[in-house]
Amino acid sequence: MCLPAARPRLADLTGLVLSFTCLFHCLALPLLLLLAPALSRWIALPEGVHAAILLLALPAAAVAMRDGWRRHRRIVPAILAAAGLGLLALGLSAHEGWIAVANPEAADRLLTSIGALTLAAAHLANWRWRHRRNGYRLSA
Repeated sequence: MCLPAARPRLADLTGLVLSFTCLFHCLALPLLLLLAPALSRWIALPEGVHAAILLLALPAAAVAMRDGWRRHRRIVPAILAAAGLGLLALGLSAHEGWIAVANPEAADRLLTSIGALTLAAAHLANWRWRHRRNGYRLSA
């Protein structure tokens, strides 16, 4: 059962997990595939994985940032989240060939990695400020 107070925490946690999943997919998986080409047949992910991650990240970020704003009234996490989601969308666009870039694979990895880190920073900032009251930490 998801209680109203637990929903924002769950949204931030989901956002963090998705951001780091995206980062792992963009950095570790290609490195693993370079180191072990024979495994690429079993590790290959479906083409729609980029779009699926973005579609999962959008509502998680929206819920987390909205509920964070209601609690701490800081706009920085929402701005970071919007920038991160925008970079993820640009990475998807480069991957799919919707935008013209010299090296689509490099652009996809760079934009998606920076976007995932920016979105993770947004969720961490939101989490941190949600658990503060009047500038002091609620717990040790």
